[in-house]
Amino acid sequence: MSIYLDYSATTPPDARVRQSVQSFLQESWGNPSSLHSDGRRAKALLEDVRTQLSEQLGCQSSEVVFTAGGTEANNLAIIGAALANQDRGRHILISSMEHSSVLQAAKYLKSSGFEIELFDPLLPPEKLQMQLTAKRRQDTILLSMMYVNNETGIIFPLEEVAAFCNEHKILYHCDAVQAFGKIPFFPATLSADLLTISAHKIYGPAGVGALFIRKGVAVNPHSFGGGQEANRRAGTENMPGIAGFGAALGILDESLDFYNTAKRLQIKFEKQLKRELPDCLIIGKAFKRTPYISAVGFPGIQNETLLIRLDMAGIAASAGSACSSGSVQPSHVLKSMQLGDEVVGSVLRFSIGKFISEMEIDEAAERIVEIVRQL
Repeated sequence: MSIYLDYSATTPPDARVRQSVQSFLQESWGNPSSLHSDGRRAKALLEDVRTQLSEQLGCQSSEVVFTAGGTEANNLAIIGAALANQDRGRHILISSMEHSSVLQAAKYLKSSGFEIELFDPLLPPEKLQMQLTAKRRQDTILLSMMYVNNETGIIFPLEEVAAFCNEHKILYHCDAVQAFGKIPFFPATLSADLLTISAHKIYGPAGVGALFIRKGVAVNPHSFGGGQEANRRAGTENMPGIAGFGAALGILDESLDFYNTAKRLQIKFEKQLKRELPDCLIIGKAFKRTPYISAVGFPGIQNETLLIRLDMAGIAASAGSACSSGSVQPSHVLKSMQLGDEVVGSVLRFSIGKFISEMEIDEAAERIVEIVRQL
């Protein structure tokens, strides 16, 4: 029996999502920018899904821009907002534990003359405020901090950071890819000016996501050639993906309802590992975490070796973010947590979703324990 424990990398597409994609390709395959009937049908679907998403986010439909996924949305948010607001300043604050698509976008901006400063998002609230206050400058224009860390499941202190940004008139970008569809929220309640989500984390298709851009926030496009998405993102929209995105949004309550079950399964899984393998480490356990992700260190064992052995035993897990060309590199997130090299190199991420069963969790724990003991 194969057991999939890599939901944070991508979720298996729901059968209703697959059906929606197939139906679009058979029946409504037009270009939404075309004026004939086939194009108008596609355009109607495009705007229906945009409205669906705006209702889930509690925003206006005009504030939703479809992208090719979370990476493009993060790039559009970071680079687009920086370029559009550089007349106010060129200083940007970025959490040290962001997804690589945020950090690499910031690296690009640095090469273009912007100043990037990292901050530690895991400090206690008072110290975090002190840190941000010390780093803030008159020319600070943007701050980016994710909602849920994709490697550890740690939930970051959004309220404190958002309040800081509001007080100092700094744009706030939130990568909510690992939170949307799992934790109920609206951008307004997060006080986010820019917010990233992705369809393939909520049982939708890969290759489609969205960026919420609060009305009045200036963002320069970084792709050119057409007037799609209100001139904010050129290129024909991924309509099969958007059709599947809409289907995933239609069953989002099922994912949200899984929260309590996920918490129970996470507790059971981690307790079983700790009972049988007392030396294993649950990363981030001292912090508020999502129940969907368990990052576990197995000191003395290289995570790449363990990953291969688990795959051979029918268990799919990961050694961190899935966006690193399939390579296993030392995690910048774990290094930021001041963990030793032996621990950093031994951590695997186990992530669950609504298709996982309690029997599979038990079986997975048993197999992991057996393989770790062998190694």
